Amino acid sequence: MTIAIAVLFIFSMSASMMLIPVANAHTPAWSIPTYAFITAAPNPIGVGQTTYIIMWLDKLWDNTLTANTYRFHDYQLVITAPDGANTTETFAVVGDTTSAQDYSFTPTTVGTFTLTFNFPGQTITASNDLSTSAYINDTYAPSTASTTLTVQTGPVPNAITSEPLPSAYWTRPIYGENSNWYILGSNWLAGAGLPGYGGWGATANQQSYPVGSGVNDVAGDAVGSLTSHVMWIKPLQAGGVVGGNTIQIQGNTYFEGSAYSQRYTSPIIVDGLLYYNPPIAHSGSDSGPTTCVNLQTGQVMWTSTQIPSISFAYVYDAEDPNQHGTWPPLLVYSTAVSFFGFSFPGNWEIFDAYTGDPLVNITNVPAGTTLLGPSGEHLVLYFVNKGPTNAFGIPTGPAKYYLYEWNSSRLWDNTYSGASTVPSETAPTYTNGSPDVNPSLLDFNISMPTLTTAPTVQNAFYNNMMICSIGTFPGGPEETFSSDSWSPYTYLAINLNGQDTDSYSSVGNILWSNTVTPPAGNITVEPGGADPTANGGKGVFVEGYKETRQWVGYSMADGTKLWGPSAPEASLDYYGNPAIPIIGGVLAYGTLYSTGYAGILYAYDLTTGNLDWTWGNGVGTNSSYAGFNTPFGDYPMQINAIGNDVVYMVTTEHTIETPLFKGSFEVAINATTGQEIWTISGYTGEFFAISYAMADGYNTWFNGYDNSIYVVGQGPSQTTVTAPNTATTVGTPMVIRGMVTDISAGTQGTQQKGDFPNGVPCASDASMAEWMGYVYQQQAEPTDFTGVQVQLSVLDSNGNHYSIGTATTDESGMYTLTYTPVIAGNFTVFANFAGTKGYWPSSAETSFVAGPAAATPLPTATPLTGLASTATVEYIGFAIIIVIIIIGVVLALLMMRKHS
Repeated sequence: MTIAIAVLFIFSMSASMMLIPVANAHTPAWSIPTYAFITAAPNPIGVGQTTYIIMWLDKLWDNTLTANTYRFHDYQLVITAPDGANTTETFAVVGDTTSAQDYSFTPTTVGTFTLTFNFPGQTITASNDLSTSAYINDTYAPSTASTTLTVQTGPVPNAITSEPLPSAYWTRPIYGENSNWYILGSNWLAGAGLPGYGGWGATANQQSYPVGSGVNDVAGDAVGSLTSHVMWIKPLQAGGVVGGNTIQIQGNTYFEGSAYSQRYTSPIIVDGLLYYNPPIAHSGSDSGPTTCVNLQTGQVMWTSTQIPSISFAYVYDAEDPNQHGTWPPLLVYSTAVSFFGFSFPGNWEIFDAYTGDPLVNITNVPAGTTLLGPSGEHLVLYFVNKGPTNAFGIPTGPAKYYLYEWNSSRLWDNTYSGASTVPSETAPTYTNGSPDVNPSLLDFNISMPTLTTAPTVQNAFYNNMMICSIGTFPGGPEETFSSDSWSPYTYLAINLNGQDTDSYSSVGNILWSNTVTPPAGNITVEPGGADPTANGGKGVFVEGYKETRQWVGYSMADGTKLWGPSAPEASLDYYGNPAIPIIGGVLAYGTLYSTGYAGILYAYDLTTGNLDWTWGNGVGTNSSYAGFNTPFGDYPMQINAIGNDVVYMVTTEHTIETPLFKGSFEVAINATTGQEIWTISGYTGEFFAISYAMADGYNTWFNGYDNSIYVVGQGPSQTTVTAPNTATTVGTPMVIRGMVTDISAGTQGTQQKGDFPNGVPCASDASMAEWMGYVYQQQAEPTDFTGVQVQLSVLDSNGNHYSIGTATTDESGMYTLTYTPVIAGNFTVFANFAGTKGYWPSSAETSFVAGPAAATPLPTATPLTGLASTATVEYIGFAIIIVIIIIGVVLALLMMRKHS
């Protein structure tokens, strides 16, 4: 409704402003007449339907802006029901700069309602800080307006609805009328401030961010694939087996970047485009040009050597009186960083995501805990000590801590007025005990007088709370980057509820504090993730015990311990994540998912701590058994993403030896049941960042077996059908045949076109993993291949449409069906492939004609052989006739004699 108001009254606002004279306060003061207006739409409506009421004046409050509260006051709406009863609503401050106020109304009775808008009048006073206004002490005169609303029993027709979710292959952009398709599309924004492995970095609002692999993660909104069907593969560098015998290890493979030269780090997906930096030679992945490709096809859209490795994508929903809708996506390179409890401000370099063009530079962006606001804005929470410090920032007196929130949207909403150059925009600094950012870019700076030391933020959720810690978590000097400490440590919660308002009255309040005694036995404690939706909405946060591979759960509501420690996980999970040897867990759907070098995925109920199920320690599709293929007996696994109720994992370890051990795989597990959904061969090296992303129903990763980018998801298919070109006849069997082939971009590769000149056949979901290995990874052709089903039907010459059977494609993609027409005439044949998780549907049609069945000929006499000649036969015939005549005469005479 705000959108409608802004559009409707923008001209009114401009016209009214032209009437405002440039002058001092008027003597005597003016009494300015006003004209009131009110409307309701739609009108009429049915009982239980909602109408939207708009009230406005023809005048504007002087100096009104979206950034201030200079408005008219005390608008009154009186709704008079058909029975005469009045309901009154008063609006203390009008919401819109155009002097308009909206209200939604849902009637419950039939009849005519009267809607009355009363403006009581108002005087502009100096207390409004309008010292430069020419209208101080002037009065806007009262006015009123009314209209009627008709309510009927039955509902009026609804507005145009969105199209149903797609049943065929689709691509971006999603057409603007199909607003319900939003559930299909998603982004993988990545971002500075996200947690890394083992709790590195600050915790962000993961509900809007992709999932990494550390203990601080919860699931995002990205939609991943339900199939291992390959859309395309793109080599990043030389990969696979080197060949020849001139190297030290026979059959060795090319360097895949293990650990410190990791490839394909932190890929980004936004609006169906994939961004990454390919490596140069054996250097890390940040060294090559920034590359933008189409996620579905791999088509290169642009590359640039002038853009640094992108930190995150920025999608901002700009809703103000002058603009509505989401901005075109931006790419941001950020140098602001939080590391081991220290924050270092930095700069943002911003680029257009569609072209790579540089747009603006923002300096002095603070580092801290990054959240996404409701419109996609970056909110950076951080603590500043305003007490005395030395030149190095070390306190020299009593601490005075403040909690700050920097808001990136204030860069764009006209509240920023710092120095500006083109194409750079600089946020200036000011000094108040220590350097800080321009206060106009802050939502708040709140004194925290009870803090004597800066807390470390472990988890934070927009408009909810921050879970922080004070003190050092228990751990010995053998723990990476840790000091020897076995002292109690404290958890505390800081309120963020109210973060979405302008008052922030209770933001910054400490909700609770809980000091925890370290577990016995010098156990190393690692902070974990949090899920505010668990435990009936009260929320749960967790910590892990390294040496015993256990978990403990705490309530976000009051900090008390809920459960744990859990039963010990397998011994090899001591090594947990590749970067830091701790157990690694990801929180989503009220569940803690934990995995590590033992290759077992554990699913714990966050409310109770009970183990719901495991994957990897069973048989068949519930097994990560490796035998002699790895030094561990199992494949070490890591969670790389969670979304659409699926846990996506990869085989990985810290530094893998070459040749890479055989049998590594990517896998998707049902997050509710623990059942395997799909798998495919692949090894993805991981370390301080992930080489994985997903969005729009597609997953992408780096495969060290061939040093290529992989993208999997539901791809397009093509169905063909043929029938005899010459006429057949009723009752004569005929053969209908055709093919169902995969037409994804990957099938146009050199090897694929050479191996499958007639097209790559579509495989069933059950055969997909082995089939993709055969098509793309030089693996053996599966011996138990199953194709896809095709439903065949005909439209006969009488206009009847009916099914004639189902056929299944073979390993060449062909299907056949024998059909016998039962009536004559022209037939249309329809072949429909309904689609699978791996392929979207496709169809085709052809035609044939059936003639009538051939007439059955009369029997033909066959001459007898060995009989008399024709003349002899004629004589015999005459003799017989004469004999018959004689007998007839004799009989006649006898009869006459008898009668006489």
